[in-house]
Amino acid sequence: MIESGYLRSLAGSLAIWLGLFLAVTWTIDPYGVSPIRIALPGINVLKPKRLDIDRVLKPYEVWRYQPRTIFLGTSRFQQAIDPSVLDGTRFAPAYNASIPKGSVAMNADYLRQYVRLDHNLRTVIVELFLNNFLGPPDAGAPSAWSEFIGNAVTLFASSDTLWASIATLAHNVVNGRPTFEIKPGGYLYYPPGHNPQGPFDGFVTWMWSPDRGEPDRPMLYPSVFESFREIIEIARAHDIELIFVATPNHAYVDYYYDVVGAWGLIEEWLVKLSRQATVYSFAQPNAWVYEPVDSRMAYWNDTFHFSLTMGRGMLAALARLPMPDLPGDFMERLTPERVASHIESRRGAVRLWAQANPAFVMRALERRKWLAGQAVRKPE
Repeated sequence: MIESGYLRSLAGSLAIWLGLFLAVTWTIDPYGVSPIRIALPGINVLKPKRLDIDRVLKPYEVWRYQPRTIFLGTSRFQQAIDPSVLDGTRFAPAYNASIPKGSVAMNADYLRQYVRLDHNLRTVIVELFLNNFLGPPDAGAPSAWSEFIGNAVTLFASSDTLWASIATLAHNVVNGRPTFEIKPGGYLYYPPGHNPQGPFDGFVTWMWSPDRGEPDRPMLYPSVFESFREIIEIARAHDIELIFVATPNHAYVDYYYDVVGAWGLIEEWLVKLSRQATVYSFAQPNAWVYEPVDSRMAYWNDTFHFSLTMGRGMLAALARLPMPDLPGDFMERLTPERVASHIESRRGAVRLWAQANPAFVMRALERRKWLAGQAVRKPE
């Protein structure tokens, strides 16, 4: 028989170890979810492990914060949308629930989950990214209660949490430099000194790469529009205001669309979307969107990801907040009748830009010609 004293000792030891575990993990708080919310400079303020865990973290934080507005999208929204800009507006409190590599189907599934988790939800703002419509739909996001609870427990009590606590403490004590991390509002923070020049320089090689299949033949996938309609139906069923946002494209990307003749496809895409929902566009060419490429850029993190500064302008425009330096045509409401003029303005602007940037155009044409030659020599 097991003596009662042994059981008491075992229970006491387990309680002590559990207490030590929670004391460490809840104080260091590597994921920013601790109920005691202690911020200790040099100990836990910097959270390098609060990164690349969006699929686990964001459903929990939507439930915890009960925001009135959420943002759904890809890493483009994740890197640019700081919801605190909306404080004091009808959208507040807001939270950026965007997921890197998110798809339209994932947005539909996450929205289906969020209407159950967040009883305060009134507005959903969804990113429109053309690339999400140029391929077969990705699998949706799991939304079972069991998975939500399991993920939440992982954030608080797991071996990963303990090791993340140790790494967080080490970074704060030994390194102490700002690092990439997901801030409490859900957006990705870039530390100072980011240089976007490299991604821009590599754009032509990446865009016309054999690994990208047939980059000169973009095609819309009708099945993705079914997920788009699902989002609309979920919002309508729960009386939620739904706003779709066509995000900015740098001149490099619009040049690619022009040279492969994709404007008709983009027009078809925007007409279909604006016929079914409220769509605002920030893709109009202007000084912000067509910012000259440099090692330090205010409005772009890289060729596809616009910055928090661009995002602040977008939020100010949506919320009708004063921002004197915004370009005059920064935001445009798209309707089916206005899409053609929108497309024509972008086409004309990027062709003028191409005339002013012959070095880029030459590199792009040479790379495209090279890729075409590779396709010709490809064995049957």
